Amino acid sequence: MNPLRRLHQTLARAIYKRRDERDERTAWPQWFLLAGLRERAAWCTPDPAGLTPLYPPADSFWADPFAWVQDGRRCIFIEEYPFHTERGRISVLELGTDLNPIGPAVPVIDEDRHLSYPFLFAFQGELYMVPESAASRRVDLYRCTTFPHGWTRVSTLIDGIQAADATLFEHQGRWWLLCSARLGKARVNDSLFAFHADSPLSDRWTRHAGNPLVRDFAGARPGGRVFVDDQGRLLRPAQVSVPRYGYGLALKQILELTPERFRERRIWAASGPASGGWRAMHHLDWHQGLMVMDAQRLVPRPD
Repeated sequence: MNPLRRLHQTLARAIYKRRDERDERTAWPQWFLLAGLRERAAWCTPDPAGLTPLYPPADSFWADPFAWVQDGRRCIFIEEYPFHTERGRISVLELGTDLNPIGPAVPVIDEDRHLSYPFLFAFQGELYMVPESAASRRVDLYRCTTFPHGWTRVSTLIDGIQAADATLFEHQGRWWLLCSARLGKARVNDSLFAFHADSPLSDRWTRHAGNPLVRDFAGARPGGRVFVDDQGRLLRPAQVSVPRYGYGLALKQILELTPERFRERRIWAASGPASGGWRAMHHLDWHQGLMVMDAQRLVPRPD
């Protein structure tokens, strides 16, 4: 990244950090969900303000939503963060035909460590999840045994790296894993790393020759599933963490991705304040007509 650009980003984040510390003395920053039925073509031109907010209880937040529709059931897998535990867990929220929750969020993976970003993918007839567990310094793989509540840990994909928001996809005959990481001078909110393997179930992932591929607070960290749009473009959602963490979301078109090379360009971006009057917004997903995003607001702290 250009040193002057990085300086501007660092100063902006410092100014907003002081503002946020003042605001958060009396209020919790609460992430909540946005959901709606959309055609697949809308994936590359999301309209956050047109989606319906789904709010968690006042004592928790919901973030990092991944949609999955199976056997006629519309489900959203989320990071559920009860404020009193100070630790995230993976829960599922099932929606009715009117897109209102059928009941409360149900924990499906609750461990003695923080979990978030429940990335979902199907492979050879099975449904898998790769939740973030960066503090554990490993990327673990879970398999669904009974949809949507039954999950079991089956293996570790990558060990020894503090990786966040692992996002898997197949491209040109290889499987890729994109993530942010705290590694060397790179930090979680300003980095993008890539690894590749011959199978998403592999425990031997090769580092991309150009790692870190991106160093930028305004579009490095993954923000949802990588997908191919109706024009054949390979797109990845990316978090915009300037002037604060999760301030907005961008879509990047991956122009070139090989074990040695990487190029991308931004084709869309929006911030929470501009897209719905929210404090922040940092995630996008779509599955079989169900689009989900997240946003953040302030809620009063209890006395």
